[in-house]
Amino acid sequence: MIREPLASPRGQGSDFDLAAQQLLEVRRRIEEFLAGRVAAAGAIDEGLATLWRITARSAEGGKLFRPALVMQAYLSYTGAAEVPESVMELATATELLHLAFLTHDDVIDNDTMRRGELNLLGSVEEIVGGPEFDDERGNRLGQAAAILVGDLLLSEAHLRVARIDQPHAVRLRVLDAIERALAVSVAGEFSDVSLSVRSDHPALAEVLSMSSNKTSAYTVLLPLELGLIAAGAESSVDARLIAQFSDAAGLAFQLQDDLFGVFGDQHKLGKAPYSDIREGKFTALIALACGTPVWGELESLLGDPMLSEADGAKARDLIDASGSRAAVEQELAAQFSRARAAARAVGASGREGERNLAEMLERLLMLLERRTS
Repeated sequence: MIREPLASPRGQGSDFDLAAQQLLEVRRRIEEFLAGRVAAAGAIDEGLATLWRITARSAEGGKLFRPALVMQAYLSYTGAAEVPESVMELATATELLHLAFLTHDDVIDNDTMRRGELNLLGSVEEIVGGPEFDDERGNRLGQAAAILVGDLLLSEAHLRVARIDQPHAVRLRVLDAIERALAVSVAGEFSDVSLSVRSDHPALAEVLSMSSNKTSAYTVLLPLELGLIAAGAESSVDARLIAQFSDAAGLAFQLQDDLFGVFGDQHKLGKAPYSDIREGKFTALIALACGTPVWGELESLLGDPMLSEADGAKARDLIDASGSRAAVEQELAAQFSRARAAARAVGASGREGERNLAEMLERLLMLLERRTS
């Protein structure tokens, strides 16, 4: 069933100047693709069809932030009233790339929930038709399912781009942008895992670099680049300013997620409560808590896969008492200020396209600042 998406990040308002119908069309295309995969898989193997059904279910409810940003970048710069087919397909490919990342991310983080629904890792009984396996073997099967489906989603994102009716030179620029975003995001994701298993305590600068790589490249920079490439704006808009904006806004986005993961409403997150603490993620919150009087007690709770909600709440209170929450909130405000300065610089030329683009970027920051989950 098509659910009406909100044109703003994480549903915080509806003033991102993008008609809901355009995002509904992206959602329709995603659902059509997934339904088609279920039907096609049924002729190959019923097990594969089950994997696609679970994927379609867990994909419901996304706010389509990245597709919205692709289309908004195009509309803002060109002043067009409608999104052309080629840009609609770019936006759809961006969401498929996001779904691929989420599916693989569930494996990396060993998460069994996604958007409040059981994902592939959490649906082993459905996959095999009953409680046939113990936890260890079931987890292995769920991981294999998620890796393989994530691979197919990643392939489809590229195939979608390849099939767009656009000049060959434009297609190559789009693919180059996707390649860069993938490389930086993978580097950030690998660093995230590496920091959590190191025996020493990484410095805050390392954590912030990891967070920026993990989020900025494909959450902010890639959608903006794709929209601007489609708009023919590459020779006009300063790419360095777009990169600076994306780095700061993406880092702010990740810092917000770190705060929500510990201090947000755990039942609105769509994931298991205190999953970041349970996984032992070395976020900015944890880096700043190192060396404080609460560290010894807090460290004993990090990375406990059996962490209870009560112990998760205890870790939350210790993090707050350490002062790291306040410090992260201060860093978050600094990143928003940095992003806003870059956005205003984009419009400093006074040219209409850049001016409209800068105004859109500032509206985006206002919406991000109002996120609550």
